[in-house]
Amino acid sequence: MKLIDSKFAPSVEGINVTRFGVIYFFKDFVVTEINEGVVYGTETSEELTRLILEQYATKTNIHVISNRINNYSVEPTYWFDFYKNEHADALKSVSFVYYNELAYSNAKLEQTFINCKTECFKSLQEAINNFSKITNKRTA
Repeated sequence: MKLIDSKFAPSVEGINVTRFGVIYFFKDFVVTEINEGVVYGTETSEELTRLILEQYATKTNIHVISNRINNYSVEPTYWFDFYKNEHADALKSVSFVYYNELAYSNAKLEQTFINCKTECFKSLQEAINNFSKITNKRTA
């Protein structure tokens, strides 16, 4: 399900339509929907990072939900390049929403390269609800 068609659409604080997909900005997290057929790599990541930094300025806890409504590929070396970025430590979690087994397999493979909390979900609602539970949890 596209985010714009979900019950979460009214909570979007900003939308950026790029050549590679749509980025939805919320108060505490980002949802990306990458276009069909895109090869996601370092150049795409740099653009996404720039847009996130513009939106959140000094925020140091970035959480991304990758809503994989389309089929696209990720360059195998992408995550190695990403972690060379001076802002990489701001990324605190990545959630993958998958709608078919190929997307799930790709997400599981990608998880092996990511140096922060990652999870896979079968629906956007499940991913956002899970994120909300974690961020609203009080500690003693």
